[in-house]
Amino acid sequence: MTSNPTELTRLQSGDAATWRAVLTEHGPMLLGYATRMLKDRALAEDVVQDALVSAYRKIGGFDGRSSVKAWLTRIVRNRAIDVLRGRNRLVEMPDGDPDAGYFDERGRWAISCPRFAPTGEKALDEQRLVDRLRVAMDALPHGQRDVLLLKEVHGFTTEEICAALDLEPGNVRIRIHRARKALRAAVLQGATLEES
Repeated sequence: MTSNPTELTRLQSGDAATWRAVLTEHGPMLLGYATRMLKDRALAEDVVQDALVSAYRKIGGFDGRSSVKAWLTRIVRNRAIDVLRGRNRLVEMPDGDPDAGYFDERGRWAISCPRFAPTGEKALDEQRLVDRLRVAMDALPHGQRDVLLLKEVHGFTTEEICAALDLEPGNVRIRIHRARKALRAAVLQGATLEES
């Protein structure tokens, strides 16, 4: 998917209204993507801001062969990877307390006690599923996690993912398949462990 030539010309000329429209449309997605990669909202905000300043300065070099969305995502991704490399790690595993979220600060159930309220049991099961998915997602290899985030969380097309990550369509499909398979296995394994 290529850029809209009119929009690109306006961006390259520094048209403030066009830049504002592009940032309004893509800014939240870029921030969500960076936050998920870095696991730190404040750091993600800095990375996105830095990436957008860089994009503004380098828009003259953008040839429009991909969409503006894919181009901006690639810049944010590269900045986030630079930050992660600077920290000498790609994934930071949470130190989490296994009981986190179940009790409030006074030691009472944060959700209605499952034994007495069937809706509380359902909510607890849903929270456990979300927690298992989060841990499994964090354990995915970086390349699989990137592709799955862009596809499933941010709604990128395969073509946009290819442009943003410089991958071939077949490689994107393989990474998505492997990531989904790993997540499915983690969820099923967690459910089996809870039943035993």
